[in-house]
Amino acid sequence: MAQKYFLLILFVCVLLLLIKDVHTQQPDVTVRISNMTQSMTQDAIRITKEAFIKFNGYTVKSRSSIAKYIHYQFDHLHKPSWQCIIGRDFALSIASENEKRIILDVGKITVLIFKGKC
Repeated sequence: MAQKYFLLILFVCVLLLLIKDVHTQQPDVTVRISNMTQSMTQDAIRITKEAFIKFNGYTVKSRSSIAKYIHYQFDHLHKPSWQCIIGRDFALSIASENEKRIILDVGKITVLIFKGKC
């Protein structure tokens, strides 16, 4: 009987570790295009990773929260007005200030961060 409880507890512990690993896994973020400084590029990568972890990845429910999080973090770090567009399939043509635009890929999701007023 004790062996059954031990196995059950062991199973639950392994399951909890697997669940924790899924939610804390670092998303793979790659820079497609950037005319930002190296420091701002690193901020963009870090903040994007934080957003995807905080909101458990890209879903219909989380995508708006991810974009808002990135927008507010950049406004806080680098003074307003930063914009963030996130999605799977969009075309764009924007004018942004010099050294103020980056396009990141997070798997199949694209994140555009730029300074400018919309």
